[in-house]
Amino acid sequence: MAATILTRTGPVTSMKLQKLIYYSQAWHLVRTNEPLFEDRIEAWPQGPVVPSVFRKHSKKYTVTSWPSGDAKLLTEPERETVSWVLDKYSHLSAESLSRLTHIEPPWRIARGLSGPNEKSSEEIIKERLKYFYGRQIADVDSAVAHAAASAAMEGVEFADDWQDVLRSVASSEVSAAEAIQREIDRVRRS
Repeated sequence: MAATILTRTGPVTSMKLQKLIYYSQAWHLVRTNEPLFEDRIEAWPQGPVVPSVFRKHSKKYTVTSWPSGDAKLLTEPERETVSWVLDKYSHLSAESLSRLTHIEPPWRIARGLSGPNEKSSEEIIKERLKYFYGRQIADVDSAVAHAAASAAMEGVEFADDWQDVLRSVASSEVSAAEAIQREIDRVRRS
């Protein structure tokens, strides 16, 4: 899989490669209910790391190629997952990806009470990846219901017409920026 990532991204830092591998595993579990690979992912201070991959690129800041891998060996569903992950995450820097993993529960739970720079070999469990990232996907009505419920917990009630606006944003009929601009224009007119 590292070969597939590098074929598409070109040279990346070892940290960025590790995070892209991590997200590929997480989203493949969600999309197919199968792991992309069986190797452990551990909760290191810099974020999730696959030790077996790390050993192959240790002492390299930038990884330019993966001679022991072949991008053609992935199945079509595996290639689709990796491609999807790269579309969503590859524009982010290694540091941004690391910060993102640090605020998400799978890494945080595995780290437990470990200090910020304390070494840890605690495994990030595949079931936890599937559960957390699987919850990030919701149909439009569920997404709107969750947003309305969250707002209600904060003491804000969404009017029915605003829920329709949320549905149009969630279904990509209208961009969030466009919806906000329409609301600003509506408020200015009243």
